[in-house]
Amino acid sequence: MKKNNFLFTLLILMFLGSTSAFSQRAKDITIDFKINVEAIFNGESVDDNSQLSDNNNGRSSNGKASDFESEAYPSKFINWEIFETGPNRGDYQVKFLDFPWSGDVEAFAQNPIPGGGRKAKVKIEDNTPDGSVKYTIRFEIKSDATGETRTFALDPKIRITTAP
Repeated sequence: MKKNNFLFTLLILMFLGSTSAFSQRAKDITIDFKINVEAIFNGESVDDNSQLSDNNNGRSSNGKASDFESEAYPSKFINWEIFETGPNRGDYQVKFLDFPWSGDVEAFAQNPIPGGGRKAKVKIEDNTPDGSVKYTIRFEIKSDATGETRTFALDPKIRITTAP
């Protein structure tokens, strides 16, 4: 009887240890999207005037924002925030419109992911398997001087992994 109790206790401790190890490494991801609003609004390349970074070692193999890939986890959130850089950034208003996506996994409940402000948030579905998602950041810049609004897009990636 003592041997069975010991084995049962050992199994429970092993299970708790493995789930807590996963939960300690798997985390919500924050992606910062920095754009030179004046340059982009005036026709310069979105890719050349954008920078993406995250809190989970996301990277771009060639330094381009369109090649940036974040790693994210099932049941966790992805948070985006947009920041203006460059000269005269106070002369423009910027906001996310939405985030249409496609990929080899069904990662999110909505397509497109809604935007509507300077921040956006989405949960990765609980049972999403490992896979890749290409998404589009659709955003809008409005010139305070002219009132003109223009829409732009950038296409980075997310790699969903169940093994952080």
